[in-house]
Amino acid sequence: MEPLLTSRKLLLVALLQSFFLIILHQSVDFAFWPGQSPHWLFAAYSLVIFLPCTLIFSSFTQLNRPFYIQLGIYALLFTLCGFYVGNQLLPGRAPIPSQAWPYPLIIFLASVLLIPWLTQNSRKRWLPSYDLLSQAMGRFLLVFAAAQLFTLSVLMLLMLWASLFEVIEISFFTDLFSEPWFYYPAITLSQAIGVIQARSRSNLANQLFAICRNFATLLLPVLIAVAMLFFVAVLFSELDTLWQNGGSSLIFVLVGAIVLCLNLSGEALTQRPWYRHFIALGLLLLPCYLALSGWGLYLRIEQYGLSLARLWAVLIASVSMTVCVGYVWQLITHKATWYTRLSTVNRPVTLSLLGLLIATQTPLLDFRGMSVNSQIDRLTAGITQPADFDPRYLVNELGRKGLTALESLQHNIDDEQLKRRIHTALTLETKPLTTQTLLDLIDMPDAQKQAIPQELVTALEVFARHNTHLFNDATELMLRPIQLDNTPEAEYLFIANTQHRVELRVFYLGVIDGVQGWQSGYMDQKVYGAQSKDLLEALKTDNFEIVEPRFKDIKIGEHRLELHSPF
Repeated sequence: MEPLLTSRKLLLVALLQSFFLIILHQSVDFAFWPGQSPHWLFAAYSLVIFLPCTLIFSSFTQLNRPFYIQLGIYALLFTLCGFYVGNQLLPGRAPIPSQAWPYPLIIFLASVLLIPWLTQNSRKRWLPSYDLLSQAMGRFLLVFAAAQLFTLSVLMLLMLWASLFEVIEISFFTDLFSEPWFYYPAITLSQAIGVIQARSRSNLANQLFAICRNFATLLLPVLIAVAMLFFVAVLFSELDTLWQNGGSSLIFVLVGAIVLCLNLSGEALTQRPWYRHFIALGLLLLPCYLALSGWGLYLRIEQYGLSLARLWAVLIASVSMTVCVGYVWQLITHKATWYTRLSTVNRPVTLSLLGLLIATQTPLLDFRGMSVNSQIDRLTAGITQPADFDPRYLVNELGRKGLTALESLQHNIDDEQLKRRIHTALTLETKPLTTQTLLDLIDMPDAQKQAIPQELVTALEVFARHNTHLFNDATELMLRPIQLDNTPEAEYLFIANTQHRVELRVFYLGVIDGVQGWQSGYMDQKVYGAQSKDLLEALKTDNFEIVEPRFKDIKIGEHRLELHSPF
C-alpha cells in the first residue's frame, strides 16, 4: 500500500498551482495569450484548478498508480470541457463570468462526487461498495471544511493586519495583500496546510462526523413534521401562489435536506422503531412534493419555453424524483428493512449524477443550445409574441450560440420593433460604446439627431458608461427635446424602456463649479408593469403637459433647498 503524500509534496503542488494561477491572472490583465482566448483560458483554468486541488484533497488516503492514471484522464476531460464552454462564450461586452455560470459550480460538484470514487476504486474493485464510498465522502467533506476554515482564518488575519496599519496611514500591507503574486500563494498554501492538519487528526474527524450524524438524527423528524404540515397547508391553498412565490425551489431544498439527514441517521433508524415508522410516513410524501414542483415547472416551460435556469431545474427535479421514488420502492418491497436498502438507490444515482454534470458541459447535453432552439422555435411558431421575445437574454446568457441565432433571426423576421431590439442587443454586445453606436441606438428623428449639441453627446457617453444597467436591459432608447424651464435652450428627456419598467432622465444645461455644461437629473419615479406601456405611449405621442411646481425653492448662499414628498 502506498504511503500518504508527504507534507512537502503537497506544499510543492500548492506552490506550483499558485504560480500558474498568477500567470493566467496576468494574461487577462495584460492581454496576452491565453487571456484573450476564452476557450484556451477556460481550458487552462480547468486544468490548473482541478488537477492540483483533486490531488491535495485526495491525499487523506493512500494513492496508488491507478489513481494517478484516472486523475490524468479526468483532468484531460475537464480541460476539454473548459475548452468547449469557453468556445461558447463571447469575449465582448457581456461579462465572461456571468456567461460561464454555472460552469465553476458544476466542476466543483463533479469533483466532490469524483474524489471518493477515485480514492476507492481499483482494477480489482472497479465498483467500490457503498459503505466505502460514503465513508470516503464523509472524510473528504470534513477535510474540505477544515481546509476552508483555516483558509478563511488566514484571510481574515491578513485583512486585520492590513486594516490596523491602514488606520495609521501605512497602506503598504493593503497594497501587498491585494497583489496576485501574494494572495494566490497565500490561498493555495493555506488550503494545503489545512488538508495536512485535518488528515493527521483522524480521530477528531471521526468525532466530528459522529456529531454531524447526531445532528441529522435530531433534525430529520423536525423536517418530516414541517413537510407534513406544509403538505396539509398546500391542500387548502392555491397552487399558483406556491409557484409564483418561489415555492418550487424551497421544496427542492426541503427534500434535499430530508434525503441528506435520512442517509446520516442509520443508527437511529435501526434502534428506534417509532422513529423509523414516522420517517417512513414522511418519506411517502416526498414524491408528492416533487410532483407539485414538477407540474409548476412544466407549466412554466409551456408558458415561456426552455432556459438555462429551467433546464437545471428539470435536471434537479429528475434526479430528486428518481431518489425519492427509489426510496419509496424500497419501502414498499422491503417493509421491515427498507432503511438498509438505501445504498441500492444512492450509488447508481450518484454515479449517474456525476455523468450528467460532466455531460452538461459538453455537446452531449448542451443547455445553451437547447435554450436557444426553444426560444427561437417558439417565436417562429407564433407561441411567443415578438413583443415578449427577449433578445438580450440570448446574447447575455446563451453566448455565441445565442448571438449566431439572433444574427440569423434578424434577417428572417418582419416585425420592425423586434428587429430594432435585436439590433440594439447585437450592437451593445458586439461593438464598443462610441458616439456613433450610441446615436444609432437612440430612437430619434434624424433631423433632431443632427441638431444635438456635441457637448450633450459627450455627456450622454459619460452617462451611458456610468449607467450600463439601463443600456444592458433596454428594449428601446429614446431622446426627446422638451422645454422644462424659461431658458432659451431646450432640455432633453431620455427614456429607457426595459422589459419591466420605464426610466426617465432629463439632460439640461447647468453650472458645475462655475463652468456651464450638460448634466442629468433623475425623474422622481420609475413606472412598472402595465402602466409602463401607457406611459411610453403617452411620451411617444406627446400626450402630456408640463406643470409648474406648487412650492418654490429656498436659496441660502449657493445652496438650494427643495421640498420633496412628506414622510
